[in-house]
Amino acid sequence: MGNSPSPGGASPAVSEPTAAAAVPSARETAASGDILKRSLVYVPGILLLLAVGYLGKVTAPYVPHTEYVIWAIAFGMLIRNVVSIPKIFLPGIGTYELWLKTGIVLMGARLSLQHVLAIGGIGLTMVAVEIALSIAVAAWLSRRFGLTEKLGSLIGVGVGICGVSAIIGATGAIGAKQEDASYAIATILIFGAIMVLVYPFLGHLMGLSDLRFGYWAGLAVDNTAEAVATGFAYSDGAGRVATVVKLCRNALMGVVILYMAIAYARRGLTADVKDKGKFLWDRFPKFIIGFLALSVIASLGLLGKESITAMNNLSKWLFLVTFAGVGLSTEFSKMKAGLRPFAVGFVVEAVVSVITLGMIFLLIA
Repeated sequence: MGNSPSPGGASPAVSEPTAAAAVPSARETAASGDILKRSLVYVPGILLLLAVGYLGKVTAPYVPHTEYVIWAIAFGMLIRNVVSIPKIFLPGIGTYELWLKTGIVLMGARLSLQHVLAIGGIGLTMVAVEIALSIAVAAWLSRRFGLTEKLGSLIGVGVGICGVSAIIGATGAIGAKQEDASYAIATILIFGAIMVLVYPFLGHLMGLSDLRFGYWAGLAVDNTAEAVATGFAYSDGAGRVATVVKLCRNALMGVVILYMAIAYARRGLTADVKDKGKFLWDRFPKFIIGFLALSVIASLGLLGKESITAMNNLSKWLFLVTFAGVGLSTEFSKMKAGLRPFAVGFVVEAVVSVITLGMIFLLIA
């Protein structure tokens, strides 16, 4: 009948896996080999990040009142600017931003939603004031110093929101020249390197609490990596506060850049934004969603103490290699911003630092 066995008692061919199905095809083998080969390219640089970060960790206890963050960045800068780093290390060094974002996501496990929401209306108001102040002051100073309007916008958005990421996102949105973007990025990088080293010293000099310093670092330091590093260079508590405050600034990046794009388009200086929703989503930092999701999961008690401890330890190691990467990526010879953009950047940074510190003293106990 229809279900009769095959001749000789053998089972139907469809019921037995074929030998070919059990053996990977040549194409699959080649693809696996390519993935492995591409992955190995990053190994030397990642090992260098670990070595430099660990060197900073073991050095810090021998120098009073310093944190490993400062030493990891300092050793990285020293190596990058004194020694000619072989090209084999560069791909791995460039992964430090990935480790930063992963570390921030994992930090959500030790920051309950209550801690995240503690920034409240006052914190969000200070974030909004800081962003508006940065953009307005940069625009005004750019006109006074004879810079292009778009370069002023890039400096303002870089200082106000998210450093290099915001500048890159805004460059295409407002039709700025690549030269303007390079000037703005160089200016931001110069002050980012300075802030990591100077702000903790100033914080201790003023006797700022961990909470106040965390707010200051989160509000005034430009790049996410440098803002987090500056906070942790002061204390672990300040680092956690700085991270949350900085994420609030990052979350507004898409909205601010969209506003700038529309403003330029209305004046006929750029093309109109067709799909505003897609524009916002493309520029929204996705790792913030992971951070909030893990924070919610931890707040609901769905993570055991062992899991939270493991994630906490892993995030610390990821930050260790991140800060080493900040130093190893800081190449002073390429920071040729010119005097006028540098002067505008300096004044904007100074104004933002003073105004945000004033708000913190008035509003944060």
